[in-house]
Amino acid sequence: MKKILLYITVVFLVGCSTLKVDVDYDTSYDFKNNTKYTIVHKHRVGENTLTNDRIISALNNELQAKSYTKVSKDKADLIFVFHVNVRDKTDIRTDYQMVGYGGYGFGRGFGRGVVETTSAYNYTEGTLIVDALNPKTNKIVWRGIAVDELSNSLTTPDKRTKYINEIIKKLMSNFPRKAK
Repeated sequence: MKKILLYITVVFLVGCSTLKVDVDYDTSYDFKNNTKYTIVHKHRVGENTLTNDRIISALNNELQAKSYTKVSKDKADLIFVFHVNVRDKTDIRTDYQMVGYGGYGFGRGFGRGVVETTSAYNYTEGTLIVDALNPKTNKIVWRGIAVDELSNSLTTPDKRTKYINEIIKKLMSNFPRKAK
């Protein structure tokens, strides 16, 4: 019984995740020759610099775990840039339900019909785009996009840092490891 309950809990938690990750890359680009990187981000007016700093820290951790070395921009094999977008969204759903009793045969239907229920769900969606650029051509050679419904439960700096680390980890999981 405990195994079944655990299985249902895991399926429920995984099934409820709203995080969507998409990765694209240049198939002709040779990632094997890259050993050094830098992260460049120009803070825009009104941006949350705390969030940006957490993203930079998480990117550094993931790239260094893949054996890349952080260097200055002029010595980098790859330049990472990122963009964050947050917007309010509404999901409108309509549910149709059959109600009443329907008899059998000709002319025997009592109060049968369709009830239409429409509901609106308001939420905040966050998008993080991370690009790896070839500094020689200034073209994107790898792009990762993470889209998630932002939770109101991220109420402390520790929770926000942990959340960003999880997003970056999942986003960068398909980024190539440096050749050793």
